[in-house]
Amino acid sequence: MRTMIFDIDKTLLTGSHCHFYSFKQAFRDLFDVEIEIDIGSIQGMTDREIIFRTARRYGLEIDDGVFSEIVDSISCHYLENLERDRITPLEGAGVVLEKLHEMNVPLGVVTGNIEPVAWLKLQQAGFSEYFSYGGFGNEGCRRSSIIRVALERLAAREGPVNPSETFIVGDTPRDIAGGREAGLRTIGVATGDFTCAELKSAGADHVLEGLHDVEGFFEIISAYGAGVSL
Repeated sequence: MRTMIFDIDKTLLTGSHCHFYSFKQAFRDLFDVEIEIDIGSIQGMTDREIIFRTARRYGLEIDDGVFSEIVDSISCHYLENLERDRITPLEGAGVVLEKLHEMNVPLGVVTGNIEPVAWLKLQQAGFSEYFSYGGFGNEGCRRSSIIRVALERLAAREGPVNPSETFIVGDTPRDIAGGREAGLRTIGVATGDFTCAELKSAGADHVLEGLHDVEGFFEIISAYGAGVSL
């Protein structure tokens, strides 16, 4: 089975500052500490990795039970902060998703976001209806492990998935590395903080300036026999 996987932030939609504000609120509520997060240093990390790294930095001991409490707190605060969050679809993203949907290609997300926040962002952008499966940032520290979780979910419902016929689209070197580790085809989009050259150097099979290059995107997947016509 052929499928397509997308990262969320800066691949399909603009990034979310309220997401990390919710992190701060959660640590304040549960540990009574004020944390700082260097957003530039965590591009492409999963929320699980960010949470555990932040805890170590501030000398906090957390186990899986406490981690679940943090996830619940972040989710609640993000929901409270929704009105302050300006989620905007990136140019071309909706066109690409709609065309893939019309082609009956199963679409998934693999994101560093914890699952409740991921779905809220997709809902705000009007994209949630396109996606039938995913892997999320509360489920692992490595992108490749989350990708495998996502593909296992799809396979359990619809049958075997061939990783070599699966594309992952993302805006960071960590997206590309995770896809390569999982044996997927990788497409880097330079709509985040990394250039096409940097994404290519990270090992991306293909790079685009962004999903606004709809023709270029479908030319890439057509080259692999996806049966696409523009």
